[in-house]
Amino acid sequence: MSRSANYVISGVWKDKSGDITHVMLHSVNDGDSWEIGEKTSEASTIALLKKGNVIRTIVWGYPGWTIKSKVTYVQGFGKEYLRSEANATPKDNLDNLISMKAIK
Repeated sequence: MSRSANYVISGVWKDKSGDITHVMLHSVNDGDSWEIGEKTSEASTIALLKKGNVIRTIVWGYPGWTIKSKVTYVQGFGKEYLRSEANATPKDNLDNLISMKAIK
């Protein structure tokens, strides 16, 4: 069996500015099942992408989770940022995934 990604992201942590600092990253098994997630820094996630790993978002929609948008990274303002592919479905974009921690 094959898999559509090496990792999937189910949620994000953001700082007070609204920038992603960490993601809930799950490794993907053959057949597109995934493991329990682990809080992973944005920099570590970008390092995985640079090594050629495919990362996608996953979203909840009854009756379960679905693998969706491909995740890449971009450079801007002297920093690297995670980015989901541009498509017509905002629901699967990184910015709209589960907020893992309330901003104070």
